[in-house]
Amino acid sequence: MPNQILSTQDLLARLNDASEAVGFISEGYKQGLNLSRWLEINSPSESGSLDAFERCLQQAGIVTRSDPAAGYYASPARMFFEGGPANRALYTEFFARKWRAVSYARPTSQRAIYLSTDAEPGSWERPYVDAEQARWDFQLAPAIPLSELIAITTPIDGQDYRSFYMVYDAEQLRKFRVGESADIPIAKLTDRENTIRLKKYGRGLQASYEQIRRMRVDKLALQIGYMAVQSIVDKVAAALDIMVNGDGNALTTPTNYNLTTLDADATAGTLTPKGWIAFKLKFANPYMVTASLMQEAIALQLALLTFSANSPFVSYNAGGMVQGLTPINPVSNVTRYGWTSDAPANKIVGFDRRFAIEQVTEIGGVIDEMERFITNQTQIMTMTEVEGYAVMDANSTKILTVNA
Repeated sequence: MPNQILSTQDLLARLNDASEAVGFISEGYKQGLNLSRWLEINSPSESGSLDAFERCLQQAGIVTRSDPAAGYYASPARMFFEGGPANRALYTEFFARKWRAVSYARPTSQRAIYLSTDAEPGSWERPYVDAEQARWDFQLAPAIPLSELIAITTPIDGQDYRSFYMVYDAEQLRKFRVGESADIPIAKLTDRENTIRLKKYGRGLQASYEQIRRMRVDKLALQIGYMAVQSIVDKVAAALDIMVNGDGNALTTPTNYNLTTLDADATAGTLTPKGWIAFKLKFANPYMVTASLMQEAIALQLALLTFSANSPFVSYNAGGMVQGLTPINPVSNVTRYGWTSDAPANKIVGFDRRFAIEQVTEIGGVIDEMERFITNQTQIMTMTEVEGYAVMDANSTKILTVNA
């Protein structure tokens, strides 16, 4: 931790001093902190003001947003490379911040709150006032956020991780009353036999000196965000694969149900209201279906479910089973669903996000680097992360096979 509070000018001075910059930045990384957080610790911001990184951008004269109507434009990206070592360090963190903003974004159609990465109205970065009306959120984000699948994120040192699970006596589990002098029911945490091996995910952006010189910062941010979106798509595919096929350990694969078993009158390949509701009811207490993933064709069937030709499924208050009744179990309420080509064909993967998948990340595994190549006058900016996925509770995931 820092011994003294630094001003914005002091932060830039340290980043510009080659003899101090490496040690200053490395000290934060040793504690598992990104540059934004490390700058903030050394130079705390007042509530509602720009954070330390944004103040450094302001001090360096780098503007990251454009508003043509107000005559306000983002700076050319070349400013990151013309102001000394500090500006180049700010560029690396700018790349990482935009990556994180997309990676942890949640798409929504509701009125958005201002994020920590948003500028305060009337400030240097946003020298105008927003109209007092609903501000709809159009932030760049993946269609299916990774957060929809992840129950908990565990940081570790190293590349391999051995997850654990809970073992209990099924009969003892239902003992709601312990008799006098009787043993208290015990659940035991047990290590799984096989380790989860972490893998590296990342993207790189190559641009010529001319492109960097002419491109505005906000357009550069859009390109970075697009790469981050694709990275999340890949992670969702990896987590979904673990959810469907297990993580290599015993008892980590979900139970499969055939549509024609749940609804004897159903035709294989055609989803029915009875089959869908029966599938949701397979998530017995304490589990519930928080979301389901499937391919486009099955998602279309789900969206167009009807009880009869003139009676849409939704008009029957299917979330409540029957109109006038409100079930206690959350399994019967609205279920989020998404379609992706990475889902298994002709199947619906339903899961309870609270218990489904554990995300494991390596401390210090997030690396952002920049390199210039003078032979072809290009530069490459890379962003890599090391992580893996493990099944927490196979009972929280179930599969409905529609074509059987």
